[in-house]
Amino acid sequence: MKQYFIYSLVLVVIGTIIFTVLEKNTKQKIPGKLDRLPCHKKITCFERAYDIDKISEAKKLLLNGNYKINSDMDKSQFMKSTLFDFIDLKTTDKYFYNSIDTKSGKTRSYNNGTIVDYTVFENDIKDPKKKSDNCKLYRGYVVLKIKNSNNKLLYQDQIDFMDYEGKDIFKTLDCSLESFLTY
Repeated sequence: MKQYFIYSLVLVVIGTIIFTVLEKNTKQKIPGKLDRLPCHKKITCFERAYDIDKISEAKKLLLNGNYKINSDMDKSQFMKSTLFDFIDLKTTDKYFYNSIDTKSGKTRSYNNGTIVDYTVFENDIKDPKKKSDNCKLYRGYVVLKIKNSNNKLLYQDQIDFMDYEGKDIFKTLDCSLESFLTY
């Protein structure tokens, strides 16, 4: 009888350890953080769907060339802004249009289609609200918002870029687009 109790106790302890290890390894460390695409593994990415039922329609319109892009920038406020000495939105817009057009293979014409809004944010490392030193490691980030023709938000993602001069912003835009198209 004593032997059965000891075996049972050992099995419960081993089971608890295995369950704890498996649970810890399968949980995401940061809720919403992406790693489902190769481009997500190199940088920090977050995404969120707001209207899952309308996302497939927005993808279809985008891939049929029925879309427009709106872009914006957000300069740092607590430190001298330098990022936009290297990046200009006309160049990033042109690149992003070409990137989408290459994927769609269609002639672009907007007619109540998908609205692609993106904002390039400069990381303001002197912002007193920064919670940790990890927040100061990246150069900036892009927030992509996909909206329908009524300007209703359907999907949003945020992806960091690292290069001081923003040379990797084009890869970030591609990753952001791929995140949306594979959602």
